Amino acid sequence: MPKHHFVIENKAEVNEYIHTSYSWDSQDLIHKSGLTPENHTTLEDEFIAYIYDSLQWLDTWNPYTCTRCSGLNNYGITVIEEQNALLKFQQLIRVWIDLFSHATDPIVLTGNYSNDGEDQKGYYEKLVYNKVELINELHKLANMAKYAEVNGKCIVHFGI
Repeated sequence: MPKHHFVIENKAEVNEYIHTSYSWDSQDLIHKSGLTPENHTTLEDEFIAYIYDSLQWLDTWNPYTCTRCSGLNNYGITVIEEQNALLKFQQLIRVWIDLFSHATDPIVLTGNYSNDGEDQKGYYEKLVYNKVELINELHKLANMAKYAEVNGKCIVHFGI
C-alpha cells in the first residue's frame, strides 16, 4: 500500500534536492540521519485520498517547480512552511481527530470506486483502520505541525 511521509525539516535545508537526504527501504520506511519517531509520520495513500479535499485548503510550496500551490502534491514533494499554513494544517488534522474520535473501532471508511472487470460490476473499497492507531498518527502529525510553527521549521510531505 503506497504511503505518504511527513517530516519536520529546517526551512534552510529545503530545496529541489531535499529528497536526496532521505532513503526508503523495502517496507517503505523512511530513513535519514537524525530522523526520530517524533519528527516524522506516515499515512496510507487511501487515507490521504479520503481527507484530500480538506488538505487542498492549505497554502503550500513545491520545491521542484519553486511555485506556490494549494494542497499536497500527491506524487511529489510539498512543503508546508508559512506559519499560517502550519496553524491551518494543525487545525484541520485536529478536526479530523475529533471526528474520528466518535467512530466505532475499527474505523471503516468508503474508499475509491472500482470495477470488477469482466462483469463491469462496481463497488466501493472499504478502508479499515484501527481507531487508536489512526488517531495516534493524526495526533503525532498535528503535534509536528505545532512544533514546526512554534520553532520556525516546516513540514515536508513526500507523496507516493
